[in-house]
Amino acid sequence: MTALPHGFTLRLPPSWVEFDVWRATRTGDLGRVLDGHIARTPEVAPHRGVLLRLLREVAADAERKGALFCAVMLEPADDAAMLVASLMVLRTAGASDPAGNTVEVIAGQVSAIAPSDGSPVWRNVEPVELPAGRAVRVRGVETVSLGDREPVACAVMQTLLPVPGGKGVLNVVCTSPQVQLAEPMLDLFDAISGTLAWSPRRP
Repeated sequence: MTALPHGFTLRLPPSWVEFDVWRATRTGDLGRVLDGHIARTPEVAPHRGVLLRLLREVAADAERKGALFCAVMLEPADDAAMLVASLMVLRTAGASDPAGNTVEVIAGQVSAIAPSDGSPVWRNVEPVELPAGRAVRVRGVETVSLGDREPVACAVMQTLLPVPGGKGVLNVVCTSPQVQLAEPMLDLFDAISGTLAWSPRRP
């Protein structure tokens, strides 16, 4: 189990690299974190330069968004390619009235998008039960921007959970640009975000 520093826990597979967002954008931590991952998974060593740039981009994006926690999947594939994805945990103030932060209200604010010819974009919205409580699950393929890059279609899953005591909304955002593997990626994101639970020291 990976204990996060803001009152919640998530379980991450070994192929995921987690890092402190503040330190990642101000120190040489990312290089050391990546080298530790390479020591455990030497197959990714040929991709070090590309992966370090990816980690830096994700870390900068996480800082801009005020993420509480960030992790990146770096998993070698059978064809010598890399499977990559990112996870960020965000917290928003939500509605000023706690009654506006219920699962029903949150779900009603997110529009579903049906698949259509000529567009890869689609979105499903539904309530789910997690160890941390009821949440809103948003899954699909959406257009995402990362840093200065052109927007690209990505497999995206958001899990929005009201924070106990009316303290806003927690959002676990999982993203992968490998839309050709959208369904297995979304299944993986479902398994990871499904482990979300509150720790004794809640946010």
